[in-house]
Amino acid sequence: MDKLILEDGDTLYLKLYNLLKKDIESEKLTYKLPSIRKLAKKFKVSNFTVIKAYELLEKNAYVFSKKGSGFYIKYNRNNHFFYPEDYMVNEEFKYNYFTDNCSIDFSSASPKNNFFPIDILKSTINSILDTQGEKALLYELPQGNIEFRKCILKTLKTMDIETKLENIQIISGAQQGINLISQVLIQNNDIVIVEDPTYKGAINSFKEKGAVIERIPLDKDGINIELLENFLKYNQIRLLYIIPIFQNPTGITLSQEKKYKLLNLAEKYNFYIIEDDSSSELYFKDKIFPLKSLDNKDRVIFIKSYSKIFMPGFRIGFMIVPPSIVSEVIRTKYSTDISTSGLNQRIFQYFLENNIWMDYIFKLRKEYSIKQELLYNELSTITEISFNKPQGGLSFWIKLPPDITGEAVYFKLIKEGVRIIPGVVFSINYSNYLRLSFAQCNSNQIKKGIKLFKKVLSELININ
Repeated sequence: MDKLILEDGDTLYLKLYNLLKKDIESEKLTYKLPSIRKLAKKFKVSNFTVIKAYELLEKNAYVFSKKGSGFYIKYNRNNHFFYPEDYMVNEEFKYNYFTDNCSIDFSSASPKNNFFPIDILKSTINSILDTQGEKALLYELPQGNIEFRKCILKTLKTMDIETKLENIQIISGAQQGINLISQVLIQNNDIVIVEDPTYKGAINSFKEKGAVIERIPLDKDGINIELLENFLKYNQIRLLYIIPIFQNPTGITLSQEKKYKLLNLAEKYNFYIIEDDSSSELYFKDKIFPLKSLDNKDRVIFIKSYSKIFMPGFRIGFMIVPPSIVSEVIRTKYSTDISTSGLNQRIFQYFLENNIWMDYIFKLRKEYSIKQELLYNELSTITEISFNKPQGGLSFWIKLPPDITGEAVYFKLIKEGVRIIPGVVFSINYSNYLRLSFAQCNSNQIKKGIKLFKKVLSELININ
């Protein structure tokens, strides 16, 4: 069993809980937990601290207690699963989309498929095949179809981004962009800084290339600049990965002041910033411009995915790559999958040029601003939780009472037919958080789901 780091006395039992949970999941503990007195002596903590940690493990279905005998391991890796939309890049849990009968889905942050312009998609495909024939189905250049890239170059002007055609790289979704940059820039033991919490797919990609991950917590207006700068004074980093607009999972948007500070730090300490943008179009008040729009030193690698809010299976996006690494990115892209689907590139070019994309986004903003307001009002009736209202996006980041974990809520809600994502999916430091997304829910489902959430939360609170 690893060493228990003692810092905050009021959360000591949570530290012990997370340590024991990790040992159970890795099967270091497989039958029975040590006695309360033995563990308290080992870590020099009170019996009460151990009892609270054990009770939390029991509440989260990791152990069960036998009166007079102790606590026994109940956890089964094959049955322990969560339900986020980015399940394929989270190696810690088994995800299975066919093992429950949930009718209310607060886990997916992708728009419901009834918004997809399927009829327009069909006619667009037919038109492309009629006019371009087999050419539309051949391999494209690794960097992407030149006409599509020209179209993107025009679109970028609406985002206040200035770049050159040769710096635009077409990719098959944001994850591929992150993977490509990891392969090109990261060497073993390079330091990569990420926000805490953040999208785990990015962290996995960096780790696969041997990066050392450092986490910097978020303030209400984005990454904590003071902590970041203090770290940079004594450490050379390779990359900073951020989601500055409607951050996943918190929904936080980076302030204008911090945007300028980040760019100055990147120049001063010589590192790149990966800006991951998957949902900036879904603003409900004022339009927010990317960090890249302020970048005049080519410090920001801008990754834009259209898949997330269009059709998750329609893998398409692009990167703006600094001139110094363009050639290497193209070579790496070619060695990875030769090129992104030429048909998909032509389809999306047609959507952009004929305002189909913008009409779709306008419809989403209108619909989801109403849903966000409804969910906000429903959540506001729950006094035991705390949260902020994002300026856009499709989710809320909920802080639970300190002795209630997101996992406990998850397991109880799944039995009620409701899916959520516990905070530990994004960071082990946020065990008493969860993310609620309203993308897949109608008004009745939102109301019913929050009613069940209240019920479950009340049950968990009354256990203590």
